[in-house]
Amino acid sequence: MVSILTAILVLSLLVLVHELGHFAAARRLGVGVVKFSIGMGPRVWGFVRGGTEYVISAFPLGGFVKMVGEHDHEDEPDAAIDPMLTPQPDPALSFENKPVWARMIIVVAGPFANVLFAVLVFWFVFMAGVPMLLPEIGTVQPNYPAADAGLRPGDVITAIDARPIATWEDLTAVVHTSGGVERVFTIRRADETLTLRITPRVSPSNTVFGEATTVGLVGITPAERFLTKRYGPLEAAGLSVARTGEIMRMTLVGIAKIFQRVVPANTIGGPIMIVQMAGQQAQAGAMNLIFFSAFLSISLGLFNLFPIPVLDGGQVWFLLAEALRGRPLSRRVKEITQQVGLGLLLLLMVFAFYNDITRVVTGH
Repeated sequence: MVSILTAILVLSLLVLVHELGHFAAARRLGVGVVKFSIGMGPRVWGFVRGGTEYVISAFPLGGFVKMVGEHDHEDEPDAAIDPMLTPQPDPALSFENKPVWARMIIVVAGPFANVLFAVLVFWFVFMAGVPMLLPEIGTVQPNYPAADAGLRPGDVITAIDARPIATWEDLTAVVHTSGGVERVFTIRRADETLTLRITPRVSPSNTVFGEATTVGLVGITPAERFLTKRYGPLEAAGLSVARTGEIMRMTLVGIAKIFQRVVPANTIGGPIMIVQMAGQQAQAGAMNLIFFSAFLSISLGLFNLFPIPVLDGGQVWFLLAEALRGRPLSRRVKEITQQVGLGLLLLLMVFAFYNDITRVVTGH
């Protein structure tokens, strides 16, 4: 139950961020907003302010912003619209009457808000302090270069080839790229400083996507001692942008590798997987849950930019086609492509649910 509630809260927050992006851009560019809904389905609670109805709906996994002129009277024949009975909105506030560039900004603002949210989360985390493993040795594996060179548990590696080593991450960054290359390790042992020459062994490994590769290993594990590293506002801002960009890159590479069949399709997960991961991160601590929320926000933003008609990315392609043709696509073309897009999303959802259920049943 805790996992489910955590997942609902996280997803609701990210949907709110996404829709706020659309909402803020629409208001800024002079487009009226008829309805702002967090969740889908029947209205549970809401109020009207400034001509906009703000609603919380029954099903929390979703949300939308309905703008003036957007899909007006889609389900009604034009002849059925009586201007005497149905108040007509101000055409100047209509989404459809805005230039293509303005509509493009409004459409992209949702995914952009999700990415910006991740940047702000990472910025806060870097300033609050990031726990990092110290480069202190916990265990030394026999028959590996570290053991052969005389490294011991409790030794602290302070430099490699005169390059300062402050964290275990610094250490692995050098060792993993030094297979077969002799390095000079500076070691602090009790009150003395030692210099040892160690050549990391070339060892088989796998990338995060499961591809075979090799890394350098010396045969040591960390002592699980941490330091909390805090950054100033400017440095934290740079690191947060870099971290967000790296996650975006890795996400897109991972998607490409699924199509290349390098990454198995059964790694695709749905709501059940999100619930499980949210629960695990919540149990691991608030910082883990915050990182998970930022990662999920980036995923949500990128997913919405997929060129599927019912997503923001599909709307971008509609607008690009309109800009090239000098006129919008016909309503019929949009309806057909949106139906195809909805079908693709439903198939993806079914496949994700199948993977989720399979993982639960098999325990993998």
